[in-house]
Amino acid sequence: MRDKLRVVATIENLRTISDFVREAGGRLRLSEDGLFDVDLAVEEAAANIVRHAYGPDRTGDIEVVMEATGGALRITLTDWGLPFHADPSHLDVDVPLEARAKGGMGVLLIHGSMDSVTRHAASELGGPNVLTMVKNVEP
Repeated sequence: MRDKLRVVATIENLRTISDFVREAGGRLRLSEDGLFDVDLAVEEAAANIVRHAYGPDRTGDIEVVMEATGGALRITLTDWGLPFHADPSHLDVDVPLEARAKGGMGVLLIHGSMDSVTRHAASELGGPNVLTMVKNVEP
């Protein structure tokens, strides 16, 4: 199974992306917990693309590809906005929320929800930025 969606990167289209993820996840018969994790990670990643890759002054697309391979679901989000170079290893989850530096918690949430997360940032502006997330699924 392989499903693909391409939409303009807007806050309003986050619902369209979530509906797409839930529909594809339903066809794959993901557990409720698995579907929740995937939907949460994709929505957070897409929101980060809208806010940071494009921001208020730029427009562009988000492409979401979901494909089942063996015992895993691979979700790829591609954008053509500003490259993202975040490293979640510097985030300390033991620090109280009010004492944490602003930003970065969504990246941590994505990494915590998925079994594997890899990122390829474009080497030049306008090139594709690709985020690949994998969720292992029960047979």
